[in-house]
Order: sequence, then C-alpha cells, then structure tokens
Amino acid sequence: MSLTQFGLVTLLSMMGATTQGAVGIGYGLVAGAGLVAIDPAFVPGPLLVIGIVVGCRHLLVERSEIDRKAWVRCMTGLPFGLVGGLIVLEAMTDRALSLAIGVGIVLASGALLSGVSINRTPAVEVASGAASAFGAVTASLPGPPFVIAFSDLRPAAMRATSTSFLIVLTMISWVGLILTGNFGEEEFTLLALLFPGCICGLIASRYVRPYLEHAWFRPLILVMAAAGGIALILRNT
Repeated sequence: MSLTQFGLVTLLSMMGATTQGAVGIGYGLVAGAGLVAIDPAFVPGPLLVIGIVVGCRHLLVERSEIDRKAWVRCMTGLPFGLVGGLIVLEAMTDRALSLAIGVGIVLASGALLSGVSINRTPAVEVASGAASAFGAVTASLPGPPFVIAFSDLRPAAMRATSTSFLIVLTMISWVGLILTGNFGEEEFTLLALLFPGCICGLIASRYVRPYLEHAWFRPLILVMAAAGGIALILRNT
C-alpha cells in the first residue's frame, strides 16, 4: 500500500469513526465504499471489527441507556442472519461483493434519508437483529436495519443499545469469518491500518456530538455515504 493510499485509509477511517462515535452507527456507511475501492479485503472483516473500538466509548459512558428487552429480542434473530450471511459471503466474488456493498450503501442511505420507519414490535426487533447480522457479515453494514427499527429511541439510547448488540454480533461474526477462512493475516494487517484514523475520529466525535440536534447533520452524512456507494457501483460495472 502506497503512502497516498494509507493517507486515504486514515482519512476514511477517521470520518467513519467520527460518525459512529456521534450517532452510534455509520462507520461502514461512510467509510465502506472508499475502503473497498482501495482494497476489497477491508470488507467484511476489518471494517466490521474496527467498530468495537468506537463502541467501547458508548458502553463505558452510556451503558445505563441500554434498552435491555429490545437487546434480548435482537439477539434472538442474530443466529439466523449470521448463518445466512456466511452462506452468501462464501458464494460471492470480490467484484460481486463490491457491487453488493455499493448497492447496500445506496439503499440504506436512501431509506434513512427518506425517513423510513416502522412500528416497533417484538417481531420487528427480532427481524432487525437478523437483518443486522446478515448485513454485518456480507457488507459490514449492520447499522441501517437497527436504526430503521429503533428510530424512536433517543440518541443516547440508540448509541448504547445498538453498540451493545453490535459488539456481540461482531465478536460472533469474527469467529465465523475466521472459521470460514475469510479473516486471516491480510485482514489483520488491514485492521491495524484502520486504527490511527479510528482513534482520531473517536476523539473528534466528542466535539461533533452536540451538533446531532441540527437538522442538516444527519442528511449530510447520508448524502456523503450515498455518493460513495454510487461511485463504488460505477467502478465495478
């Protein structure tokens, strides 16, 4: 990897970590398209695992905000999405994976921008857990299904509940990726390259968090994510 590429990786990692540190999700949405364009091996493993670093902040500071009943229901759906995702991942080429990530980013960004929401019921919470697990192992995008299902939560509750679920999901998914040969020495190296930007982004998120109440903040992030997804689709078609 060239020095220029490393600089881009650091910048993208910082942007993703800043978003996830402020909102509770967003690392894959913001950084995923650019990182895959540099090296497809960033997804799903390294991009998924790096979220744990950001998530530690939310668990340490806001763990009292966790919606525990919702968390349990999400965990019920997790195994179904995980198994389905690993099966699909095994059948995909690098090009197909890149296209899937691009499409996933555009669709997720569009859904969140349009304000899609559904009535939260126990069944919906179970389904969101399955969908988040599937998105995590196939495209490192576990957050959008969770946000759509839990859009009624306050920002602090969203960050804490989503993070507590996503950390468990990430650890289980990581083991699955290792056992299926999708996380090895190359992925560990790429994971290490994400750390400098991630730490800087986590620090920056402290100053970004107060702007969550501004109407322009969330749409701006999602538009940026969608643009990256479109670029990734064009690059692989």
